[in-house]
Amino acid sequence: MHPELIHIGNFKIASFGAAMVVAFLLSLIVASRRAERFGFTKQQVSDVAFVAIIAGIFGARVFFIVQDLPYYLSHKDQLFSLQMQGLTSFGGFIFGGVAAAIWCKRKKLSVIGFLDLAGPAFVIGHVVGRIGCLLNGCCHGAVAATAFPFTVYSAEAKAQTVPAQLYDSLMNLIVFFVVLQLEKRSNKPGFTFGLVFLLHGLTRFIYEFFRAGSSSTTIGGLPFTEGHVMALVVALFGLFFVLRPAKQAVVA
Repeated sequence: MHPELIHIGNFKIASFGAAMVVAFLLSLIVASRRAERFGFTKQQVSDVAFVAIIAGIFGARVFFIVQDLPYYLSHKDQLFSLQMQGLTSFGGFIFGGVAAAIWCKRKKLSVIGFLDLAGPAFVIGHVVGRIGCLLNGCCHGAVAATAFPFTVYSAEAKAQTVPAQLYDSLMNLIVFFVVLQLEKRSNKPGFTFGLVFLLHGLTRFIYEFFRAGSSSTTIGGLPFTEGHVMALVVALFGLFFVLRPAKQAVVA
């Protein structure tokens, strides 16, 4: 855990914030390199990326508040606080995607085409973002057993924890390369972003077994969490686009 990358006097650069900048820039580079193939210019990709990141931050905050609503109803002064531990990837994923779709519709560009273009870029950004979580100590894993071979200290948990963030990063890095390989075998609109939704949902489902925190609140005493449910919804949505016949794959 290393929450501050640089600290000189009153000047501080948070590790999580730096990771988010790197994640955004890397995602933008990946998306820009794929732009022409999907009928977009690099400028259009940059424009929609800006819209998506603003909407994504807003959505990440909204989802975080909703999943921990009782706490925020009792601490209304914290509703508008954009603390680094006050965001969730599901909200950013959904709100950012919807904002991108609306932008494309207004510009009369293919929504499906842009989502296919941006899918791998989102995944690689998530890989870097989770490393930021690891450095920040947020989104941590469960408190580790004494015999666990590799642990990281979390200030949030005040204990040595399972490095769940690192597991999520590694799984999504694999997803990134798998998606790039499998999309070569299909020219069906919607296949790539459907595959991203499917595999990212599955990795999040696995991650939730290691995760500790607000999204890991169990449901009715079952060994499943709200995060598990959301992950399955995302995965099933992606599966629909992966499996639907090509003749039904109409470009929006």
